[in-house]
Amino acid sequence: MTIELYAAPTTDSSEAVDSPISSTSGELPDQEPALDLGDLLGSFDSREEAVNFVQNQVAVDNEEVADTHITLFNAYTHVELLTVTIQSQDQSTLQKNYYLVSDEGY
Repeated sequence: MTIELYAAPTTDSSEAVDSPISSTSGELPDQEPALDLGDLLGSFDSREEAVNFVQNQVAVDNEEVADTHITLFNAYTHVELLTVTIQSQDQSTLQKNYYLVSDEGY
C-alpha cells in the first residue's frame, strides 16, 4: 500500500476541514481537482512513515509534534485527515492539517 501525504488548505482551528473528494462514488484521486500535485509532500509505505516525515519537517524549525490524530472522512473514500498539533519552543501550539491518500482498493 502506498500513502501519499498532501498539504491541506490552512483553516481557522475552529473550522472543520472539508474532504478533498467531491464525489464519494469511488472516483480515482487524480480525477479530483482539490488534490493538487503541487500539494504532494511525499509518498510513503505506511501512515507511520508519513507522520515521521511531518515530525522531521517540524524539527527543522526547532518545534515538535505534541499530538497527531487521523480521521477517516467516510467509509467510501481512501482519504484521511491527519491533524498535527505542533508545539514551539515558547510552548505555544498550532494545528496543521494534511490529507493521507491511500491506493488501497484501487
